[in-house]
Amino acid sequence: MDAPLLFPRIVPISFFLLLLHVSQSNCLDISQCIAPLGMESGDIKDEDITASSSFDSGNVGPRQGRLKVETNGGAWCPQTPATAEPEEWLQIDLHTVHLVTSVGTQGRFGNGQGVEYSEAYILEYWRPRLNKWIRYRNYRGEEILNGNINTYLESKTELDPPIWATKIRFLPYSYHKRTVCLRVEIYGCRWTDGIVSYSMPQGDKRGPNWEFYDSSYDGFWDDGRLKHGLGQLTDGKTGSNDFKVSFYEHSKGWVGWRNDTRNGKPIDVVFEFDEVREFTNVNIFCNNQFTKEVQVFAKAEVFFSIGGKRSRGQPITYEYMEDRIFEKSRNVSIKLHHRIGKYVKIQLHFAARWILLSEISFDSEVIKGNFTEEEDEQEISASTNVKSQGASSSSGSGSESPPNKSSPSPQEFGQYMGVIAGILSVLTLLVGTLVGYIILQQRRRKAAGRQETYVPSNCEKAALYSEPIVLGQNSTNTQYMDSSTRRSEYAVPRLKTRPDPPSLQDIFPKPPSFPPAQEHYYASTEICNARFTPPSPPLSTPPLIRLSRQPRYVSNSNHYVGP
Repeated sequence: MDAPLLFPRIVPISFFLLLLHVSQSNCLDISQCIAPLGMESGDIKDEDITASSSFDSGNVGPRQGRLKVETNGGAWCPQTPATAEPEEWLQIDLHTVHLVTSVGTQGRFGNGQGVEYSEAYILEYWRPRLNKWIRYRNYRGEEILNGNINTYLESKTELDPPIWATKIRFLPYSYHKRTVCLRVEIYGCRWTDGIVSYSMPQGDKRGPNWEFYDSSYDGFWDDGRLKHGLGQLTDGKTGSNDFKVSFYEHSKGWVGWRNDTRNGKPIDVVFEFDEVREFTNVNIFCNNQFTKEVQVFAKAEVFFSIGGKRSRGQPITYEYMEDRIFEKSRNVSIKLHHRIGKYVKIQLHFAARWILLSEISFDSEVIKGNFTEEEDEQEISASTNVKSQGASSSSGSGSESPPNKSSPSPQEFGQYMGVIAGILSVLTLLVGTLVGYIILQQRRRKAAGRQETYVPSNCEKAALYSEPIVLGQNSTNTQYMDSSTRRSEYAVPRLKTRPDPPSLQDIFPKPPSFPPAQEHYYASTEICNARFTPPSPPLSTPPLIRLSRQPRYVSNSNHYVGP
């Protein structure tokens, strides 16, 4: 009676524990990416700090633009005053892609003599994949960032969203023309995920006012598709369980697509990496408000490529079990089984009307080696046409030649390699088993050879063996036996055995063969009155050896002598 009651309780608890396990996110922890990158400490070299101009390059040049450093003039001061159309800039080269989460600025203190500072400024950044300078805007679409109110206090501004940059420029801004000086610091961390860019269709609208766009994407928007940039899916921030809260807070935590605008086709998101990598997992943070027509994708397919033109091998397919119990947002982790590629394409199939994504991250490592790019389908078709034309021309000339076999495709090659690897594994296992069996048999033989027969210490080995004696003959005749009748070729061990125990007949006298007289059973008066003399005990039975003797005869006569 209790089992039906326990079952509905156990299932939600186990499902909730599984949900907690799935919901753990492995994406970038942006809260730990807040370290200064080296303007104040000097980790950024002087030659990596440049400027459009300087009022006095030796006194207030770009090298003096370090936060909290008082050297020479005490700050970088441009040659022309700042205006609402900034042209002067201070540039810092980081050499590699960094995730910048905040920046800080100061004016020129100059040991109390400086009075110049910048009330506002604009940021621009550059990285190789963009190949152009991008002006930074926050989630509210603002370009102008608040600067300083005096010459000595640092004004630190958090960048939301953060930026991925190799070079950063600070452009002093002023609503009216004025002389400014600037000292700066950059906060963030090195970008180690290796993602150079991702491309995907832009999000859709939900109603007249809701736009599930990737608003922080810094690449190009070409014909409804985003290309060559980075944005919300890689910024390390995840949306809330209720997508409306994220929308009203202007955090833009979700990017969404609607099923009926795609004609049933899946969503393609293509990631480009800096180098060829080996992938173990991909983590996709999804919304699951099924009561509002939002669910986790039904199926995901992951493709890999070296050159970005064609996929390499079969895709990894992952089917998600539908959850219509909990509406909590979750991180779905898909194992990638150490697949190799520089480009990764993820296809997401709809399970409901909407798919909302907030973050996609990969667990990968750079792998070294020589990798060849996959051929394009057009190139393959052109090569096959050339081969077919060559074959037809050779057949037309009258010489028959066997048909040219095209080289196996990467998928077939991968299948062949898998079969070969499986056969080699089985052969290795068989050889190992055979070697182990042989070693075990040798050990058993060695252990059996060590067992020796116990030999008493008080006798020699030779004393254990003697010639066989023919049974049924006495010892006197045995010593006169002919040597030819002896079987000396067989060695019989001469073992000392105990004699057989004597029979009870040898110890106790035999009973008489006839019952005694009656007077022997009853005592008479004479015997009772007279002195009783016990009769002598009867003679014991002669030994068996005497009873077994044969009668003897005197030689040359048949006269019986007796035993």
